[in-house]
Amino acid sequence: MDMPRVITIYNLPPSPARWDRVGIFYLIFCVLWTLLVLSGMTFCWANRNNPLLRLRGLVLSFSAIVLLHLYWILGQIVYPVGPTIPIVLAYDIQYFFMGIWFPLGIALFHASNSRLLHVAKLQKKYSSAGLRDQFNTTQPYNSWLCRFKGLEYTKKVLVLTGIGMVVQVVLTVGMWLACRKYHPTYGIPGTEIKSQTLPEQIVELGRGWEWWPSVLWQVVWTWMVAPFLIWRSWNIHDTMGWRVQTIGCCLSRIHVSIFLLEIFAVFVPAFQVIKQRILVKRVENLNMDWYSTSSTSTLRELNDLRRGSSVATRLGDKGGYESSDQELKDTLLTISAFNYTLNSNPGPLQDFSALNDFSGENISFLTEVTRWKISWRAEPDEADVRDAYNAGLDIYANFISPRDAEFPLNLGSADLKYMEKMFEKAARETFGQADVHPALPFETTTSLESAPASAREKPTYTGIVPAEFGPAIFDSIEHHIKHLVLTNTWPKFVKEMQSRRRSVETTRSGHSGSSETSIVSQLSGKMSKLFYHMG
Repeated sequence: MDMPRVITIYNLPPSPARWDRVGIFYLIFCVLWTLLVLSGMTFCWANRNNPLLRLRGLVLSFSAIVLLHLYWILGQIVYPVGPTIPIVLAYDIQYFFMGIWFPLGIALFHASNSRLLHVAKLQKKYSSAGLRDQFNTTQPYNSWLCRFKGLEYTKKVLVLTGIGMVVQVVLTVGMWLACRKYHPTYGIPGTEIKSQTLPEQIVELGRGWEWWPSVLWQVVWTWMVAPFLIWRSWNIHDTMGWRVQTIGCCLSRIHVSIFLLEIFAVFVPAFQVIKQRILVKRVENLNMDWYSTSSTSTLRELNDLRRGSSVATRLGDKGGYESSDQELKDTLLTISAFNYTLNSNPGPLQDFSALNDFSGENISFLTEVTRWKISWRAEPDEADVRDAYNAGLDIYANFISPRDAEFPLNLGSADLKYMEKMFEKAARETFGQADVHPALPFETTTSLESAPASAREKPTYTGIVPAEFGPAIFDSIEHHIKHLVLTNTWPKFVKEMQSRRRSVETTRSGHSGSSETSIVSQLSGKMSKLFYHMG
């Protein structure tokens, strides 16, 4: 008489799929959320040239999201589909996903989050203090550490991640090969399943020393790297929702919630893009209305507002606080107010754009072009033209060239081709060949911190100056960047300055006057102080 076969984890037959209400719910929820995430990623990728998204580095972010989302899908289909897979194979899949796939996704995810710190650090050079303290390093460039620091950010991240993952893969695969409970025919003796009953064997299959690399990675990324990123990001007050996104992603990672991570990593940037489009449309419509008036009357009104007289008059006519305050805000959002600030005192706007909006290259470019235009003589000789060309070449290399500029301006293809026709040959002869692909912004191979002393000496171009070179070559780009700043950075700057002024005056004044005259006086002084602060 044959003995009944003992059921173990190695001969346990698969079970049918669970297509009950719970299983169907998991499957439908998985499909709907996946489609929603793909829609958000498609929207962000379609708008990847938007300044809000160019800085974020969507390649790293989306790579992490794809890896983690596939891991999330695996978790969602365990209930309906999991029983159809042999149990040892199911634990093999779980082991390699937890040991390799999941840690790689988390590594790329935190690398994407750390980009905020990287961009914020580089943008400091465009602030007032940064412009004074540029190129203050004396490290030798031939050291391997400086060469590594000189790599562009994405390559540096991939190198570190690659080294870590090689170690992780070796440990994970090596431990799997050594552990006989996954394959009874080979492995280190003593690592096989020791339990006798099926429930105990299943529990033992999911536990053991071979899981510790995955656990260690999760502890490092979740409880060391994530809190560090939160701490470093806390005092970065940007206008793009990037800090909120980074902190939210780190917190969701601490909570081990891929669902929340995807909300912060995909839908927060998408919401910021939509919000920016609404703001751009409002500013454009407002300026179209103001274009109907002459520039003379506009400047006269701005000067009146700065002295506070016009505000008092209008408030006396309209008799209300909100209408006058909104009217002043609309006045500040016009191109005339922007030009007034840019020409009279661009320092606060420069600092705000660099430290808060991460677009300091735009204001710096506008101020440099203004100085460059002023330097032209009425009747320049050949030496003057060559000096102007070298100064223009510096502007091209620092702000326009995708191969040389650390933060290239966001230009159209026509403007970029014209600038390359004017300066690219001279730039290559003067600065040498760059190893940066033109399609990848912010990816310079020599950072400011690691450049050698010889590379920081200002070179001079001595070749032929193009015949079409003249004072107006930057006019088209200047107009484009002004419009970009006017519709993006400038409204945020105005809002921030008004918010600061309102906060200061709220703390100073315990109560408002009861008469209309006292209100007029307060508002007149308020607007005057605001323009004084901005101008």
